[in-house]
Amino acid sequence: MLLKLWIHQNTIRAALQSVSAWSPWSVVIMQEYTALLVLLTFHLTHCLTHAGPAVPRSVSVQQDVSSQSLLVTWESDSALFDIEILRTELMENVFNDTVSAVVDPVSGRRGWTWSSVVPLQCTSHSVRIRAREQEEVSEWSPLQTIAGSDVPDRDEAQMYPQDAVVAVGSNLTLCCIAPERQQFDSIQYKHLKLQVTMLSRRSFAATVTNLPKSISTGTNIICCSKSTTILTGTVVFSGYPPGDKDLQCETRDLQGAECSWSMGRDTGFWRKKLLTTYTLNGRRCEEVKREEKRCVFDHWENSWTLTAANTLGSVQLNDSAPITDRVRPVAPVNMVAVAQAWNSSLQWNWTLQAYKTLDMICEVQITTGGRSDTRNFSGVGLSEVLLDGLMPDVQYSLSVRCGSRLRFWRWGDCSAPYSIHTLMDRPEALDVWVYRDSETTGQILWKSLSVRDSHGALVAYEVYQKDGEEEDGWRILSLPPSVSSLSITLSNSSSDVIVAVAARNPAGLSLRSVLVVPEFQAGSQQGVSELVGTDGRVDVSWRHANASGGYVVEWVPAACADHCAVQWIRVPQLNSSTIMQPGSLEAGVQYTLSVFAVCDVGTDLVERYQVYGQELVPSHSVKGLSALQSGQNVLLSWSPVDISNQRGFIRGYSIYLTKPSQLQLIANVTDPAARAYTVPGLSLGSYKFTVKAYTSAGEGGGATVAIKIESNSDMLVMQIMVALGVMSFTLIVVSAFCYRKREWVKKAFYPEIPGPKLTGDWSAPPAPLDVKPPPHSLVHIVESPEWKAGLFPVPEEEESYDNGDENVEADTDSDEPALLRYYNQLVTDGSHSGQSDTSGSSTGSVDSAQTQVTYTGIQSPTPSQWTPAHGYRPQMQPAEGREEPGAGLETGAEPESPGVGYKPQCSWQPDSPGAENFGGCLGSPTSVTSSQFLIPETAEDHPEPSGTWFQNLLSGKF
Repeated sequence: MLLKLWIHQNTIRAALQSVSAWSPWSVVIMQEYTALLVLLTFHLTHCLTHAGPAVPRSVSVQQDVSSQSLLVTWESDSALFDIEILRTELMENVFNDTVSAVVDPVSGRRGWTWSSVVPLQCTSHSVRIRAREQEEVSEWSPLQTIAGSDVPDRDEAQMYPQDAVVAVGSNLTLCCIAPERQQFDSIQYKHLKLQVTMLSRRSFAATVTNLPKSISTGTNIICCSKSTTILTGTVVFSGYPPGDKDLQCETRDLQGAECSWSMGRDTGFWRKKLLTTYTLNGRRCEEVKREEKRCVFDHWENSWTLTAANTLGSVQLNDSAPITDRVRPVAPVNMVAVAQAWNSSLQWNWTLQAYKTLDMICEVQITTGGRSDTRNFSGVGLSEVLLDGLMPDVQYSLSVRCGSRLRFWRWGDCSAPYSIHTLMDRPEALDVWVYRDSETTGQILWKSLSVRDSHGALVAYEVYQKDGEEEDGWRILSLPPSVSSLSITLSNSSSDVIVAVAARNPAGLSLRSVLVVPEFQAGSQQGVSELVGTDGRVDVSWRHANASGGYVVEWVPAACADHCAVQWIRVPQLNSSTIMQPGSLEAGVQYTLSVFAVCDVGTDLVERYQVYGQELVPSHSVKGLSALQSGQNVLLSWSPVDISNQRGFIRGYSIYLTKPSQLQLIANVTDPAARAYTVPGLSLGSYKFTVKAYTSAGEGGGATVAIKIESNSDMLVMQIMVALGVMSFTLIVVSAFCYRKREWVKKAFYPEIPGPKLTGDWSAPPAPLDVKPPPHSLVHIVESPEWKAGLFPVPEEEESYDNGDENVEADTDSDEPALLRYYNQLVTDGSHSGQSDTSGSSTGSVDSAQTQVTYTGIQSPTPSQWTPAHGYRPQMQPAEGREEPGAGLETGAEPESPGVGYKPQCSWQPDSPGAENFGGCLGSPTSVTSSQFLIPETAEDHPEPSGTWFQNLLSGKF
């Protein structure tokens, strides 16, 4: 810059000197140029005294392919620098930023490292740098270029990076360099084309994100041309850094060391150069296997450090302990045992002499029948133990392992299994029970002994039986070992029966199990309760009783009738409850469960239950379902479900009306004992009914019956007959009542008309009867031309009662009401038909005469009706063709008919002689409020007597 200013100043000065002689204007121009020269001089002086930062010197660029980084070094006095990195061929800016760099005290140069995402081999990179001081910067240093693999002198296909190892989940950028004269197409990963970026004319890059764990041989990524041919490719390995842990070191021989650890997460690498390497306390563990992480050293060190490393990273593990705290013995050898019936001795040897002084603890594991038991023993240099508590005639497998007792670290290795077989002994006592079938029969039952309890192969069972009164009268029966029951017959004697059972094997006979046979008690003799389990588990409880021998809980299927499967368990005497575990009772089966108290003097029943371990729905429907019409009602009847098919306690019955598409519930009978139900109020038509029994688990299958409701003619006839019967019974009752109360009915409804009062001597010839008429009426007395006897008025003052046989004349002039004198008219009985009298009366006819008088108002006689000569005409009608009374008497003819005499209050015939004078005022039926006689008219020639059959009935004359 200073050189340019100096040249420019000299040029101006020479131009001024050449034009100074041309014109006056040259002075002015000269002055202006002089001022300009002064300013340039001042500026030049300022620039010389204030120079900017210098361009960095000795710039150098080096690449590290393993880390894909560029190391730039230079010399400069500045602290800040602008660095620019370009892809050389396309001059594409990759990095441009201001960085600070410190001076390396050894080399005196400044340095800076840049890591590239894209492999450096993919294309050439150029780097330049300039110094910066605040806002002033120096000139850029010359470009420093690192050539890539896409240079013209390498025209083959290439792909970078090759065999890359990356962590799972990371991203990887790859590039493909196409060969000369080949047209690039794509980069493919797992048959997928990746999105590419052009780096240069031949180089293209792509990025794979979130790489998963690769297979053991790695993952292939290929580069293809337009002709779909594979140009080149690479393999990518993705895995994990080491994850080993839990380093532990121990000693086996009390001198050397064995260190082991856990591998942790699998790294995913299987190539040898990618495997994890291990270093323990600076020494390489060459014998490490992939499955077993262990290193062995011939001497002990109290502190241990393990380093595990692979391409992706490393981990360091530490452990420390004194040798006495990490002792783990080896396995015992040469085991020997001597077995007895109930115990066995066991001996072994050690391969290391150092164990003879080691205080150790040993564990003996005893295994038989799939069950294991352990016994612990301790001692210095322990090599022999005694095993007790074994069972006779049992095969055992023994193994031993030991450890340090004072500072126990862990158990050592187990010895090889060693087998022993104990000797025989006599069997254990049997569990015996007696099930009573009836009053006279029973079954002696016993549970077969297991191999563990038989103490040897059984050869027989011996059964004993005697009556309680006998001191020594056992009856013995030997049975083969395959038998576990015996049927017995019991007498009706009052003494108890005692039974006993014992088992025999080659070593001897077991103790007798003695039991007093319980009494037979049917279900009706003992109150029975219901029990239902929950998921097969049943809680059973009972009251305390005298049970020195404990309690026996017995259960038998309730539906069983013969050869029942009897099961039982024994409960200690202090308990008053037990739990039936699931599996003891089959689901859906009813059991009779009985609790017995066992003592020396007898076996007594304490409680009895009907039990279901688990209730199910009934498996069968009700039986014998029938329907019977009763009017508009239907009676459904059925038989209960068999107990074997109930599968639960029946809680009731559901009655359904069966429709084509559904069942309509019409009743829920909650009485389990119900056997019938009446469906009321049904109209005519066809119906189907379904009856289902249900338990607490739900309804079972239903039985269906159909019925058609029709009009019931028999019922109608029956109803009519019932109605007639009721009416007949009512009439009979009323008639009987009326008959028994006839006097009261007669008085209440048909009072008897009193007869005329007879005074005097009626045995004499008929005499006049004086009747005093009511004061408000008079009676015309007309003398009948046919009869000499009749009624006529007699004045009261002239009335004479002298023997009733004097004739008295009527006083017609008296103002007093006249008395009516009544001549009784005798009705001659047939028995006296042979007698005759001009007066129509006789002594013999008086007793049989029937006289009726009706009292009523009598109309006063008119002058035309009353004549002194004839008097009062009686109310009678003479018979047609009848002769004069006198004529009949004179000729001696038969007397008149009994009905021809005087008829009081009879009807007058309109056409009778003399009727014209009476008009209808006498003898015609009228109202009781009138003044006429209330006598019904009759057309009969010989009318019946005024008394009727009803009157006779009431009078008791029938």
